[in-house]
Amino acid sequence: PRNYQITLKNKDIPDHIKDVPDSILNEIIECAHSTSSGQAHAQFDPLGHSVSKCNEQCTEAFRIIPSELDFLRKQNIPLPRLCPNCRHYQRIKQRNPLKLWHRKCQCVGAKSENQIYANTIAHEHSDNPCPNEFETSYAPERSEIVYCEECYLKEVV
Repeated sequence: PRNYQITLKNKDIPDHIKDVPDSILNEIIECAHSTSSGQAHAQFDPLGHSVSKCNEQCTEAFRIIPSELDFLRKQNIPLPRLCPNCRHYQRIKQRNPLKLWHRKCQCVGAKSENQIYANTIAHEHSDNPCPNEFETSYAPERSEIVYCEECYLKEVV
């Protein structure tokens, strides 16, 4: 761990960007994953994941730079509570895995296989299930409807 002198504890960061003073640029902010205070914080990120334990090369502290503060204010985004390393690894976790699953097109004629989506145009296979099979990064247990390229293009073009 680095020997940063934290000047602003994570729990003291204003919740809304409009409440953040310009003096934040002079602060060294504690990462939410940091255990420098002797105990991990029981907090959650916007996706509901626990941020109390970190295996992401946490730097334990970070600073806000002027251009970052300007961007956050313009976009009305709250200050980050995680250091850049932790934020990076949180983004990486949201990506699809580097694995492909063999799937069958979920178009069964006028609707999707789960009957949630109604097709907007007739497809080549009419009211029969589409016979196309393919590899996709969408796991079978996910909720998204997966169409083959031909059926997808019929719906979006």
